[in-house]
Amino acid sequence: MSEKSENIIDKNYINIFSLFLVCLLILVGFVGPDFWNKDSPKFNFLLVQRDLGKNDVIINKLDKFNLNKIYLSSDQINEKDKVISWSNQIIKNTENQIPLARMYFPHIPKNIDKYSISEKKKVFLTILLPIASRGNELVLEERKSMKVAFLTNNIYKIEYFAKRYNVKNYKKLNFGGLTSLQLNLIKKELLLKINKIPISMIIAQAIIESGWGSSRFAKEGNALFGEWTWKNNVGIKPKGNINANFAVKSFVTLLESVNSYILNLNRHTAYKEMRFFRNVTIKKGKNFTGIDAAAYLENYAEIGLAYVVKVTNMINSNKLYRFENSVLEKFNN
Repeated sequence: MSEKSENIIDKNYINIFSLFLVCLLILVGFVGPDFWNKDSPKFNFLLVQRDLGKNDVIINKLDKFNLNKIYLSSDQINEKDKVISWSNQIIKNTENQIPLARMYFPHIPKNIDKYSISEKKKVFLTILLPIASRGNELVLEERKSMKVAFLTNNIYKIEYFAKRYNVKNYKKLNFGGLTSLQLNLIKKELLLKINKIPISMIIAQAIIESGWGSSRFAKEGNALFGEWTWKNNVGIKPKGNINANFAVKSFVTLLESVNSYILNLNRHTAYKEMRFFRNVTIKKGKNFTGIDAAAYLENYAEIGLAYVVKVTNMINSNKLYRFENSVLEKFNN
């Protein structure tokens, strides 16, 4: 056979193979959909994502604290060594006036009773610091939103804040026909009520009411401040008194407990004088401190004035006033 004939046969084989390859590619969709103007087949990645994502999440969780030292993931908050290391780093940052990491423990570590007394105190302080700061941040956001509501004459929001903060006679008010005088009185009262609570006092009361996070109510219901409730099935009954007509209010997270406590101090009539003094102090350009606020807590507990002394001593003995000006890190954009 001549060399020319062999070349023709080789070319024919190549052409046939190429045609076969093109047809195959069209069938599996690598060429076809765009060329024939048809929709590409839709592939459901949900099951794949579930499986692949698990490994990524686990790796991220395990590496999270090792990488940044200021954040713990949900699988690390019960690891004593990591929590203590985290706590030491947060205290160090605070002493160096570094903003607090937005790390909010959902609950007290389950093994808190296995910590030494000094470890427990330090960990409890560092858990409460960012949570208390966030609680105050949320109140100031509410204050800003309330002011906007009056500027824009948003009656629905005005009514919401009036009810939330128990404005005087709000149940008798006709919010659809408020006079200028009524609006001014409501705004004046809300400005007195919607404001932050000193961090040193928040922490001091949480320590007293929860026993540094060791109380049954803190462990089972994230209840840090011993708030009572008379609603059914929303609290924890005291031991030995299951027939009591009250319970200690429970919460899904520690932040919810702090928010409820702040709201209580900002709207209950028992703390009216505290709010008035806070307003006067701030208007004078002075700091409203935990010691200032504690002076008005005689109605918080049955022991009355002795409770004021107890909270004041707690602030001073643990130097909680050093955390008064703590701030949270800015949100990441």
